[in-house]
Amino acid sequence: MARPPVLLALGLVLALLAPTAQSAQSLEATVPDEFVTAFNTLDVQFDPHHSIYSAEAELFTGIYEGLFTYNPQTLDPVKSACKSYTKSKDGLTYTFRIREDAVWSDGSPLLASDFRNAWLRAISPKEKADYASFFDVIAGAKDYRNGKSRNPASVGISVLDDRVLQVKLATPAPYFTRLLCHHSFSPIHPSMLKNGDWAAAIPFPVNGPYVVSSYDGNEIVLEKNEKYWDRESVAIPRIRILLSDDDKGMTARFDSGEIHWLEGPMDFDSLVDRQAIQYSPMFGTQYWYFDCKTRPWNNPNVRRALALLLPWDEIRSEEVYLLPAPTLVLPYSGYENAKGITERNEKEALDLLAKAGYAEGKGLPAITILVPEGGEDAARVSAIMKDNWEKLAGIKVNVESIAAESYYVRVRQGPIKGGFTLGLTTWIGDFADPLAFLGMFSSDSNLNDAKLADPEYDRLLQAAALKDGSERLDALTEAENHLLATAAVMPLYHNLATNIIDTDYVLGWYPNALDLHPFKYLSFGEKSVRPNVARSMPGGASPAFPAPLSAPRPVGSGGEGSPVDIPAAQAAAARQES
Repeated sequence: MARPPVLLALGLVLALLAPTAQSAQSLEATVPDEFVTAFNTLDVQFDPHHSIYSAEAELFTGIYEGLFTYNPQTLDPVKSACKSYTKSKDGLTYTFRIREDAVWSDGSPLLASDFRNAWLRAISPKEKADYASFFDVIAGAKDYRNGKSRNPASVGISVLDDRVLQVKLATPAPYFTRLLCHHSFSPIHPSMLKNGDWAAAIPFPVNGPYVVSSYDGNEIVLEKNEKYWDRESVAIPRIRILLSDDDKGMTARFDSGEIHWLEGPMDFDSLVDRQAIQYSPMFGTQYWYFDCKTRPWNNPNVRRALALLLPWDEIRSEEVYLLPAPTLVLPYSGYENAKGITERNEKEALDLLAKAGYAEGKGLPAITILVPEGGEDAARVSAIMKDNWEKLAGIKVNVESIAAESYYVRVRQGPIKGGFTLGLTTWIGDFADPLAFLGMFSSDSNLNDAKLADPEYDRLLQAAALKDGSERLDALTEAENHLLATAAVMPLYHNLATNIIDTDYVLGWYPNALDLHPFKYLSFGEKSVRPNVARSMPGGASPAFPAPLSAPRPVGSGGEGSPVDIPAAQAAAARQES
């Protein structure tokens, strides 16, 4: 959108173009000594093995550091606690050397055993860590996690000496160093391995660029870790994270300059600097998923039949979603050929129902669709489902609406315990690879909320694990096609990350597909000179800017979030703006 012409006095222009030494010193003197950001209200989990929210993942970029961390712009893995590593020719054995100058914030050395002990804790059956299945790539980890082996020596994680860690994989995994960027692979200080209340232990020892100095439920304060091996690269002394659902209040504090980054609470109508709105496609998808364990929904023919009875062109209308998604994984270069169900096929649907023993839908039990209160789009789609399934197959459909704040807890209980047939969720990939989504639905994944147990799908994932490069991506495409064809999941749209931040003033912050912005790389530049940022429109109307495609609530980085979508009018306005 073109800016209106702005007239400046010549003296002001010259002053802007050629600041005096005195003004430069003044500018330097006013650089803040803390960076302030605002996330939505959250009961923060500081334990990296029991965290699922994106706000926590962002926090962890400041306080933990694994063998690798993300490049803030490209998301490529960057050696961090790892000084160097080697990989065997067969791709199964990785040997990591830990930096000699890497220590914990209490001054004790960071050891290879700290990684081994933390990883064994993550896969302990007693721990029930949220991301335990991520470790299945390591030899013996799956059997240890499932209780088939109680011997930690059976897991391919070995300490060769104090600073050398060796990991043997179950199968070659070209994405392994990317996976190691995830916070679940962080080391844990020995004093915290059995601690049940991490918040009460603040300031507990960490190995990242910052230390948690305080947390009172409303804000988290991080102070620069002076023992951090790369402390000279950390520009900002203090990070203050506000936790609030006050959209207007937090936006007013951003407008006043008190807050530098709004990640959660935001109010577009009252925002002054509209140019601070940052949009970027995310490696995330909102989708419906079936109860894949209870009869008859465990029958892929029944699920596919129900999906084929729906008008997908209406459900995924571009008048509603900015990024309609017929696939679970956001397509990207090299991974573009997955195909989901995109249109109604009533004949095939009725044939499949008859084949499954439910001719014209007779004998099928009632369907319960779980939706969050206030979710306008969830209500819209569930109404379409109810109307089509009742009319075309005679199935009784109940739509149950529950409080949005309780919705996530209910769906995480699973369809059987949670008492529903169809649930809605949003998943944000944990690492930049299709397996971040597809791996969730393997039969033994502890992230498999659909409770899918499909031997053919498992076989396809296992076959992909034996391949590399484009052949691997083609094999994963085949697995995704199977998942979509059997309608275990029915995608709606890919997420659009929305943040409010002046990237001229805050340096080192880049839009990326994981919407993850490591605190280590942030620094202050010069504030943008933006006269007339409060623009008027003909007739006094304000320019329309869309809310995020999913509500700006805590969303799992590798986690789930409130499945509440923007109304169609806002989506249309966003397209007009772009």
